[in-house]
Amino acid sequence: MPQPSSIDKFFGAVDDAYDVVLDTLKAGVHRGYRVSKEVIDQAQTGQREAVELAATIAKSPTDLAASSGAVVKTLTNTQGRALGLSRQWLDEAMDAQQEGREALRRLIDANRQAGEAVIQSSRGLAGRAQERARQVIRPRRGGNSAKAEGETRPRRKARAGETKTE
Repeated sequence: MPQPSSIDKFFGAVDDAYDVVLDTLKAGVHRGYRVSKEVIDQAQTGQREAVELAATIAKSPTDLAASSGAVVKTLTNTQGRALGLSRQWLDEAMDAQQEGREALRRLIDANRQAGEAVIQSSRGLAGRAQERARQVIRPRRGGNSAKAEGETRPRRKARAGETKTE
């Protein structure tokens, strides 16, 4: 299997980063749905209990013991539902925190991979540019190539007052 190019690695890392963002959004939507559903379920249960309490009191308004017992039972159930809903919110918050840490770790990893791909690609471009510059500076024929290829050039004659040193 051929090795992926640095451009493929870069776009793969960018794709991974988008996947992290989308997964995080989806998890948030699902969490919101679960909490909203629970709030609606608890509101419906509370409404039914309120209607039952009203019916109990309306059937025998003079029976103080039955009315008091129904009120206490309804309040106890309401407190239980409130505690259950609070517990779910805390659990969801803890899950969100854990998922957030994991998403951040994945995002950092994707950005690291993208950075490495850019560096690798830049090194390749710099190497090719360096080679092209060498070709321009040292042409194969004529110009400065005689000295680069080790050919001797005729030396100029020393003028009066100059001394030849070697």
